[in-house]
Amino acid sequence: MGGVTGNLSRLHLTIMGMLGEGSSPMSEIGMRLIAPKSQMTHLVDHLVSLGIVDRQPDVKDRRVINIALSDYGRAALREHRELVKKNIMNKISSLTKEDLKALSNALVTLKDIGAKLE
Repeated sequence: MGGVTGNLSRLHLTIMGMLGEGSSPMSEIGMRLIAPKSQMTHLVDHLVSLGIVDRQPDVKDRRVINIALSDYGRAALREHRELVKKNIMNKISSLTKEDLKALSNALVTLKDIGAKLE
């Protein structure tokens, strides 16, 4: 990969993460990110130029442009997720058992509250 994800913004990485679930119309990703069409075009153009995503016309409506991770993009996303996982493991390795228990409880609470907000 050559560390390609190190040169991407959080929005680029968020788009890649969303596309890890499958292709999606640019407009839908823009709505989820609350990003205007012009910003989405710029973000996707950059990902296309790096070979991370491909634009695909929608089969049912040619006005709709779907974007999908390329094979290279899927590999870059896997690499990025692995780096994040290693970084988190490294950070929490110094925590005590009590700290880990408190962190686990806090994450459960946060998840439960988040579910109520949906």
